[in-house]
Amino acid sequence: MSTLKDVAKKANVSVATASYVMNDSKLITQPTKDKVLLAAKELGYRPNRNAKNLKKSKTNIIGFFLSGFTGPFFNEILEGIQDTVIEKGYEMVVCASDDKHRLLVERYVDGAIILNYHISNDLLNSLASDKFPMVVLDRELDNPYVKEVLLPNKLGIDQSVNHLVEQGHQRIGFIAGSEESYDGEKRLEGFKESLAKRGLTFHESDLIRADFTEISGMFGMMDYLDNHDEYPTAFVSANDEMAMGAIKAVQHRGLKVPEQIAFVGFDDIDLAQYFQPSLSTVRVQKKLWGRIAAESMFRMLEKKSDVDGEQIPIEFVPRSSS
Repeated sequence: MSTLKDVAKKANVSVATASYVMNDSKLITQPTKDKVLLAAKELGYRPNRNAKNLKKSKTNIIGFFLSGFTGPFFNEILEGIQDTVIEKGYEMVVCASDDKHRLLVERYVDGAIILNYHISNDLLNSLASDKFPMVVLDRELDNPYVKEVLLPNKLGIDQSVNHLVEQGHQRIGFIAGSEESYDGEKRLEGFKESLAKRGLTFHESDLIRADFTEISGMFGMMDYLDNHDEYPTAFVSANDEMAMGAIKAVQHRGLKVPEQIAFVGFDDIDLAQYFQPSLSTVRVQKKLWGRIAAESMFRMLEKKSDVDGEQIPIEFVPRSSS
C-alpha cells in the first residue's frame, strides 16, 4: 500500500507539502497540487478517510514517535509518559520509524510526543493545530501548538568540563554523535562554549564523530588513536554508550583510564555505574522527562495554560573513569 511519503517522493516534494495538498490547503500553488495529485493517482494512494472521520471524535490515544529503540535510554522515558497517560485514562501507541509516519500524518492519535529527528520541522508545523497538539523533546519550534520540553544539555556539559578542569585537564576532546541529533549538537555546542569560557582551546582534530552506539564509539576511538601520536588527557562524550566504547578501545591499546585518558559520558544509563571503570556522567531524570512531556500534552488537550520554564533536573555524577 502506498503511503504519503511515497507520493511526496514521486512528486519530488516534501511530505509536508503532500500533506497540505491532500488536505486541500490554499497555501499550495495549483501546479504543485496537480503534480502531487497525479503522483497519488499513479501510485493508487488514497487518504485514510476512516482516520479523518475518527479524528472528529476523541480517540483517547497519545502517540509517541521515536527514531528507534536502539540502546537503553528510552525505557525510562516511556515509563514516565505511560504512567501519566494511564492516569488520564488514555492509551499510548509507540511508533519507531525513520521513514513512515502514517499514524502522525493521518492523525490516528489525539496528540503526539516527538523524539524522532527523522521527522522534519516542516511536517510537524503542517500538522500541529489547536485540535492536534504536539510536544517535542528534540528540537526548537516556534509554533503555538507545539510545546518544547528540552534537556538542559549545555548545563550538563559545563558541569562535565568543570569537573575535568578541576582534575587538571587542559586539552579535552569530544565524542559526538550524528549531526542530525538536536541534543547531541547542543552538547557539542555547549562543550565549545565551556572551553572558551575557561580560556581553553577547542581542537577540531580532537572531535570524534560516531552514532551514539558503543561499537561506533569504540571504532571511532581506535581510528583516532591510529592517526594521532598526541591526544587529549580527557574526553567528554555526548552519551554514555559512545564513552564506554571509547574506553574499551583505549584499554585495548594498553592505555590506562583515567590515568592516561579520562572519560565523561552523558545520560547515566543503568550500566554506567557497573562499567569498568565506572563511568562519570551527567544523570538525566529520564522518567521525569517523560512525565513532564505527557503532562504538557494533556494541558494542551485540556486547553489549560502550560507551565513555562519547567526544567528537567540533571546532576553530574563523578565516578572512576575521571
